[in-house]
Amino acid sequence: MRKYSHSRSKRIADQIQKDIVEILRRRVKDPRIQWVTINDVEVTEDNTWAKIYWTVLDDNKKEEVTQALDSAKGFIRAELSKGFQTYTIPQIKFVFDDSLIRGSNILNVLYKLKNE
Repeated sequence: MRKYSHSRSKRIADQIQKDIVEILRRRVKDPRIQWVTINDVEVTEDNTWAKIYWTVLDDNKKEEVTQALDSAKGFIRAELSKGFQTYTIPQIKFVFDDSLIRGSNILNVLYKLKNE
């Protein structure tokens, strides 16, 4: 039973990711969201919450993009509900994904160590 639950949550997370990318590109009119990349979505086992991990190419825009995503959260959730066949639509939380930055920093350290 637990395996089914995880599989279902994964399918829901994948669908949310696909739909949010489409919503951000085509329906959200805020220009601050223009260069957002959705890296991953995690949905709780009971499907009540979805964490949407995002990043942006220009790190200087992180704060304004955070504000734009937070202000569009209700609209995005409403748009998600139009395409979903589930009883409830998860609450969404946008989380900045700094894994690319951390990975780049690790590569820089490794490169410096190699060249010493």
